[in-house]
Amino acid sequence: MPCARTYASSPTRRRIMSDASRMTCPYGSSRTPAQPQPCRARVAYVEEGSPADRVGIEAGMVITEVEGSKLRDLIEWRWQADGFDVEVTFDDGQTALLERELGEDWGITFDDCIFDGVMTCRNACSFCFMGMLPKGMRQTLYLRDDDYRLSFLQGNFVTLTNIDDDELERIIECHLSPLHVSLHAVSPDVRETLMGKNAARGMEVLEALLDAGLEVHVQVVVVPGVNDGAELMRTLAWIERHPGVLSAGFVPLGYTKYQRRFSSSFSDDPDAAAAVIELIREFQEDSGVERRNPRLQIADEFYIDAGYDFPPAFMYAGYPQFQDGIGMMRSFIDEWDENAEHIAQLAKLLDEARPAYIVCGTAFARVLQGLIDASPLVGKLEILPVENEFFGGNVDVTCLITGSDLIPALRATHPEGIVLVAREMFNQDFTLLDDVTLAEVEAASDATVRLCTYTPVDIIDALMR
Repeated sequence: MPCARTYASSPTRRRIMSDASRMTCPYGSSRTPAQPQPCRARVAYVEEGSPADRVGIEAGMVITEVEGSKLRDLIEWRWQADGFDVEVTFDDGQTALLERELGEDWGITFDDCIFDGVMTCRNACSFCFMGMLPKGMRQTLYLRDDDYRLSFLQGNFVTLTNIDDDELERIIECHLSPLHVSLHAVSPDVRETLMGKNAARGMEVLEALLDAGLEVHVQVVVVPGVNDGAELMRTLAWIERHPGVLSAGFVPLGYTKYQRRFSSSFSDDPDAAAAVIELIREFQEDSGVERRNPRLQIADEFYIDAGYDFPPAFMYAGYPQFQDGIGMMRSFIDEWDENAEHIAQLAKLLDEARPAYIVCGTAFARVLQGLIDASPLVGKLEILPVENEFFGGNVDVTCLITGSDLIPALRATHPEGIVLVAREMFNQDFTLLDDVTLAEVEAASDATVRLCTYTPVDIIDALMR
């Protein structure tokens, strides 16, 4: 489980995760709703023999219109190009008519999913991770996307506060559902405290979407003393009244040392974390939703902070908010147990004299240590927990470990065996968030580093290679 704690809003965390792993589409330039950029859909790849190839479309060409409409995003392309023929206009004014047979794809891959600039956040969230970043990091980390199109296409959480009436009409007309929405609270005054003066618009749009029959996944970042307790009860009651909310994820506040507003969170108060869990559990049991398909889902870190066991898999109902740290631990534990035989085989291959190491954040270390201690890997696979001095605060997840913390930890340990490091910590260029490269990590630490995705199967495979 490389990432558990959700820092600030999910769009923020996804921006960082996107930069680290490049698992999502590139975003292009940013914009506000009132400042649209020119529509430029650059073709990245054309499939040989496809309708696009047959009319001479090549990689690098730029499409600006489809069926006479501005090509703003991938949604517009899918909407307009749903038939057997489609006319496209290029940036030089030339046009082409594409025709296809039943079941045939157009054969075009774009280099982005947003063609007119990403809609950015205009809120002033008190818990926003962007306001807690140090200066001097790469610019992509500071982009605060709040774009409903990325919410629909990629699952990014959005506040809906920047949606004007035209965009709202488009969402409803195109039935862009489900969206992923940052809810946080339902009382107007609390929402304004958390999100700023635009908070009311987000609730207005959300209600309109639900009234129109669209569905959403929502997330609540719980800030101690602000939207827990009585306000959390009001939020839970609101969710209970809206069946269009497919799932609701509750994650605790995360913060760095580069701010003055927060100095503690649920990670410092097990009783407060337990109180949040118990309150949500009351609604899980009384909401009328079957226990085997619960909508209300609690982030892994709440259970870690409170010292509770993780719920069984059925309580996560298919893991709809997995990428935001909800259910990652349960999934990892279950997969670990399912691979007991392979773990036993791995133990025979590893040498206690030269144990392998697995680098992780302190949150994951607490769970993984218990699994290793109960397995034949004791003494053969060691955990190397890395304290996050770079971000500080209560940042304790693996994916936010930087080179400035990783290299000293490796030097202090002097590992002679293989060292596993999470692939999610690096971007596509194998560079960490502080611009330290994998090669620099290996050279500075004299360690044999092997990257892998942190699932039990991938960890076992990486160590058996």
